[in-house]
Amino acid sequence: MTNTNDNPAVILTMNKLLTIAIPTYNRAELLDKQLAWLDHAIKGFESECEILVSDNCSTDNTQEVIKKWQQNLHNFNFQINKHPENLGVMRNIMYCLNSATTI
Repeated sequence: MTNTNDNPAVILTMNKLLTIAIPTYNRAELLDKQLAWLDHAIKGFESECEILVSDNCSTDNTQEVIKKWQQNLHNFNFQINKHPENLGVMRNIMYCLNSATTI
């Protein structure tokens, strides 16, 4: 008997094809532009993509931008994380890589 966890076809159906991970810190305006672009660029691929925004304890209006786009991109798996303290750029990037569900 074959274990379904060993079957690559089964694994692929459980995960997204593409994770778009955006580490950010105090770049609300740029994040807004990036998410607006993504809204158009990945239309039609909602079931195959996930968006992950990792906020590295921003002090600007990054959270408001995230909330706006979380509503606008409701058809996507849209994950957000706000770190309670600034981890530094590399640890924020590593968080994104470790949080992606794509293979």
